[in-house]
Amino acid sequence: MPTLDQVKSQIKDYGNAYIFWTNREVRTLPKILDNNESIKAVTSGMANGATWLAVCTDRRVLFLNCNMFIGVEQVQMPLDRIQSMDHFFALFFGTIKVFDGINVFTLNMVLKSSILPFIKATETAMYASKHEVSASHSATAQPTDVASQLTKLADLREKGYLTDAEFQEQKRKLLGH
Repeated sequence: MPTLDQVKSQIKDYGNAYIFWTNREVRTLPKILDNNESIKAVTSGMANGATWLAVCTDRRVLFLNCNMFIGVEQVQMPLDRIQSMDHFFALFFGTIKVFDGINVFTLNMVLKSSILPFIKATETAMYASKHEVSASHSATAQPTDVASQLTKLADLREKGYLTDAEFQEQKRKLLGH
C-alpha cells in the first residue's frame, strides 16, 4: 500500500491533475492502490450529483466518491476490459465516458484542459496493458505449441514417415537440448 505522500507525489508528477474538491478521495487512494500500482492520470468531475475523482493507473481506471454519510463509492474498470472512451467539451468544461463492455461511467463537469491529457494517458496505459497481456499469452501458448509439435512428430513416426533416429533428433531440437 503506497503512502499518502507517494500518492500525492505521483499526482504532482502527472502535471495535468485537476482534483477540485476531491481531497477525501485523494486521501483514500493509499487504501485502494496496490504497492506496485502507479498513477498515470488524474482528473475530477461530477457524476450523480456528487464530485468524483477519476484515476488511471497502470492496471485500471478508478472512479472514487467519498461521501460523508454513505462512505466510499468506487467504480473500477480494468484497462484490458475497457472497450471505448468518449469525450467532448465546450468552452470550459466537458465530459469523459468510459465503457467496459457492460458498464458506462460518465464524468461531467471535467475541466476542459484536463480531458485530453487524461484520455491520452489512459489510452497509453491501455496499450501497454494489452501488450503485456498478449506477451503473457504467447509465453503460455509456447509450451502447448511444443506439445502439439511433439504429438505430430510421434504421429509421423507411427505412420512410418520418420525413423526413430529422425524423431529423436527433431524432439531434441524442439526441447532445446
